[in-house]
Amino acid sequence: MKSNQIDRRFSLRAIWSRKLPDLSPIAFLAVVVWLCSCDANLFGPESREIAGGYRLKRANNPNEFALTIPNEDGGLIIDEIGWREPMIFARAFGSQYWDVINTAHAQYIRVSDLQRKSDPISQSIQIKSAEIAWKETQPAQATVVVSCNTRPT
Repeated sequence: MKSNQIDRRFSLRAIWSRKLPDLSPIAFLAVVVWLCSCDANLFGPESREIAGGYRLKRANNPNEFALTIPNEDGGLIIDEIGWREPMIFARAFGSQYWDVINTAHAQYIRVSDLQRKSDPISQSIQIKSAEIAWKETQPAQATVVVSCNTRPT
């Protein structure tokens, strides 16, 4: 071989193509370990849209549900909820008051149970337990969500 010729057996492309099949099990294992060490939810979020981007989300306890505002993760743990666009009525866990959200005008007020029951508009909205509302709503579309905390603890 001449001194100015490159031996193709030792080129990066040749080495990569010969070693790639050997690396696939290692790469697969690395991805599995990485996903298991993260907060991975491969089958979509445990939330369901109800109105105006607001979502009903399963909380840490399987029997608790949270009302979340659009584009946020956390929310208000609720006992009861009712909605008909653009209005949402939700009663927080252990509260005597109702949170009323008008999603069309981004308005929020808090009313007593007596006020809610005396208003003709709110009377027309069926109130359900959060668990029943969860069962009756459609699941969100499946998406891949991976969140890793890469900061050292």
